[in-house]
Amino acid sequence: MTSAAGIPAEEVDILVIGGGGSGLATAVRAAQRGARVLVVEKRDRVGGSTALSVGSITAAGTRLQRRAGVQDSPQAFLEDMYAFRPELLEGDAPDLRRLLADEAAATVSWLEELGVAFVGPYPEPPHRVPRMHNVIPNSRSYIARLSAAAERLGVAVRLGTTVGELVVEGGRVTGAVVHGADGDRRVRAGRGVVLASGDFSGNRSMREAFLPPAAAAARPINPHANGDGHRLAQQIGAELRAMDVTFGPQLRFPPPPRTGLIDRLPTWSWLCRVEAFLVQRLPAAALRPFVKSLLITHMSPASTMFEAGAVLVNKHGERFGSPETAVTDLAFQEDGLGYIVFDGAIAQRFNTPPHSISTAPGIAFAYFDDYRRGRPDLVEEATDISGLAVRIGVDSTSLEKSLADSGFTAPYFAMGPVLSMLTVTEGGLRVDGRLRVLTEDGTPVEGLHAVGGVGQGGMLLLGHGHHIGWAMTSGRLVAEALTAPEAD
Repeated sequence: MTSAAGIPAEEVDILVIGGGGSGLATAVRAAQRGARVLVVEKRDRVGGSTALSVGSITAAGTRLQRRAGVQDSPQAFLEDMYAFRPELLEGDAPDLRRLLADEAAATVSWLEELGVAFVGPYPEPPHRVPRMHNVIPNSRSYIARLSAAAERLGVAVRLGTTVGELVVEGGRVTGAVVHGADGDRRVRAGRGVVLASGDFSGNRSMREAFLPPAAAAARPINPHANGDGHRLAQQIGAELRAMDVTFGPQLRFPPPPRTGLIDRLPTWSWLCRVEAFLVQRLPAAALRPFVKSLLITHMSPASTMFEAGAVLVNKHGERFGSPETAVTDLAFQEDGLGYIVFDGAIAQRFNTPPHSISTAPGIAFAYFDDYRRGRPDLVEEATDISGLAVRIGVDSTSLEKSLADSGFTAPYFAMGPVLSMLTVTEGGLRVDGRLRVLTEDGTPVEGLHAVGGVGQGGMLLLGHGHHIGWAMTSGRLVAEALTAPEAD
């Protein structure tokens, strides 16, 4: 059919804007319940920030907890989430936090039904019991299983397609104008439009407008998370919440020159189940090579290295800021890039428990020799400072000056480059318990919903497993709300 304006048009039940974890979860659950769904994704592949994550989901009352004899409840989960940073989380978005606590276990169960394999639960203080469930082999499994389900259920996924504007008729969002390889198209969504476009960490102008300077200057882990849904909804009067909040920036090593062992494993459903079986039952020593591969590929260097005396220098070999501010100040150095420099005594200290360089809570730890063996591209050694400067490509005089009062003795080591990076931003659209987008006076924008990062509604998510837990749970719940009989 063709619209009155001459733009080709099509009709679906639900239009999902964004093909990351939350968008695919929305689409699959809605299609399971009989809806005709179209997903539009601006990139040439689905995955979003979910595909870049380690892949944990924290939940209370799961099958894996029961099997492990863990007694848990959503109320205990809720209380423990607040224990991370009470001064920040108290009152941030209590209804949404309660929703996550109540529904995360059902989301884990639903994902398992789709073939996603988890291991755990693992502990992470201040959670009082083990609640962290880790996907096998990594976060690519979410995308593989959800994509396969979407194809099987007839979900239309249109890649390389952007959204120009939301269409509002009679005060209700009825669809959107999209731009793809086949030109402009007006999509009418009879049941609703769901924004699943992620956070705004990749949008420099939005970072500069809302975030502290160090976070605004840091490199985003997902440069494609451009706040598209924030912009679209704000244009029609939606309220933004907690836009000035982010946890970071943090130090991150760049990706390895070739993918690690875990990243090379296929995500076939049967193989993931076998891997999960083995991970749950094999001795820790047998799994160490696999876990170390994950740790040294995805994790960050611990701040305790600097507390022990390690020095952070920029790409010219210059020390900057104070020991307390150097990590955040790195964002303002040229290319946001530096090196961690230390001596043999510190290397030895971080080669034995309990002093690890990187940690996956409750699972395993990576020490100096793990990096030296598994990421030799990140570790340089020399018998003198000038030799180390040559090996990492910095000015020898500057490095000598930077280490003058360090007390270091040979041998000398450097790890890096290390980057100042922004993982996610916390700010999103204000939403209610049904994931409806709200205006500043609390009025729902009829026909418009938001999930995942863009639908975080002012809820601040600290700790492992909460962001993906919210992405998948909010996607599942909004699909069920839009396909409920009373929604007709």
